[in-house]
Amino acid sequence: MAVWRRRKWLALSTFAAIVLAAASVAAFLPDLYRGTATVLVERPDVTDSLLRPGGADELETRLQTIREKLMSRARLGGVIQRFNLYSGQRTKGASTEAIIEQMRRDILLEAKGVDPISGHGTTVAFALSYWSDDPRTAAEVANTLATSYVEDNLKSREHQATSSAKFLKVQLDEAKARLDQSSAEQARLAGRRDGLIKQLTSMVPASGPKAPDVTRLAKLRQDLTELRSRYHDNHPEIVQTRSEIQAIESQLAGAAPDAGATPDAGAGPANSEAARQLRESLAQANAGLMSSDYATAKDRYLSLMKWYEEARLNESMEQGQQGVQFAILDPAVVPDEPASPSRFRILLVGLVIAVGLALGTIALAERLDTSFHAVDDLREFTRVPVLASIPRIATTTGKRQRRNRLLLGASLAALGLPLVVGVSYFVARWGGSLVLMIVGGRA
Repeated sequence: MAVWRRRKWLALSTFAAIVLAAASVAAFLPDLYRGTATVLVERPDVTDSLLRPGGADELETRLQTIREKLMSRARLGGVIQRFNLYSGQRTKGASTEAIIEQMRRDILLEAKGVDPISGHGTTVAFALSYWSDDPRTAAEVANTLATSYVEDNLKSREHQATSSAKFLKVQLDEAKARLDQSSAEQARLAGRRDGLIKQLTSMVPASGPKAPDVTRLAKLRQDLTELRSRYHDNHPEIVQTRSEIQAIESQLAGAAPDAGATPDAGAGPANSEAARQLRESLAQANAGLMSSDYATAKDRYLSLMKWYEEARLNESMEQGQQGVQFAILDPAVVPDEPASPSRFRILLVGLVIAVGLALGTIALAERLDTSFHAVDDLREFTRVPVLASIPRIATTTGKRQRRNRLLLGASLAALGLPLVVGVSYFVARWGGSLVLMIVGGRA
């Protein structure tokens, strides 16, 4: 209580100055209105088998891409010119970049369906807001931005689907040409192989071992061609059919006379040498047929065909607007009341700061004061005994000095009042964004 009696005017002055500053800032801060439009993310009503994996990630990426386009300098510059935004700042000579940065701060995009803590989840809708000192402007700009979001998504998806289909069509045509070239080479080698087999078959003596079934060989080759059009080369049926063909061809090659066979009337050294050459040529033809060029070309063609069909399906869905679409669920309406600032919150924060500074001022003044205010203080300072205590004697000079001090304090308060108000006005007009960020009045 003794400390309060000594420092009460200092504490009250500090408290009053801070509270006055907080009240002035709250009064001078302009009203801000928030226009909010809600955009719904509509997903296609199709089976999951038609949707490509990673669709959710692709959606989030597209949302971010469209947001970057929406926040681009050219797009925001057009909106500023259309609605004549920030005319006061432009009149005061603010640069274009500073105005665009201010508009970016005034735009807020909040995704709904995403966990605010982890940041994971699937976006089902998002709210697009714009802050302005005019309620009608806040609503109109928010609706304009939301409409741009929807239109950009539609154009982006259609362009992406069309471009993908065109690109895959070019790749598919090139793969088809390579496949046709490989098929022609395969047909040439197959014809050469068949001719060699016929020649080897004709050289088998009538009394020799039983020749393999050439008719079955032709049937197996026909089956292999049909299976290759439906299955991959590693399919069990294709592997089995190819093995049977190789076995019959080996039998045909072995059935022809060679140098170690017992010659008959039609078989001689020349005939055996011709059979050996035919077998070598047949082995080369089989090696060419078994090369991986045709299989690789066919696999690439089939893969591109599958991707192209998916791209055509996506293109058809986008043209029919059956893909992931954005739709304005709730357009922004003209707000009736300002959404910011929260003047009560500013006053509450000002009161807390005022009490803290007042107490801090008292503590600092007491720490800097080296005078003794009571006998006990003197006794704690020295061991010299205190012999007498003289009370304060009120004299005419002392009364005059006290009255002058009061007049000086009143004068300083009268001068400080407009100064505090003026500084508060400056802070509210030029540092309002910082104040709102500190007190959270714009959240």
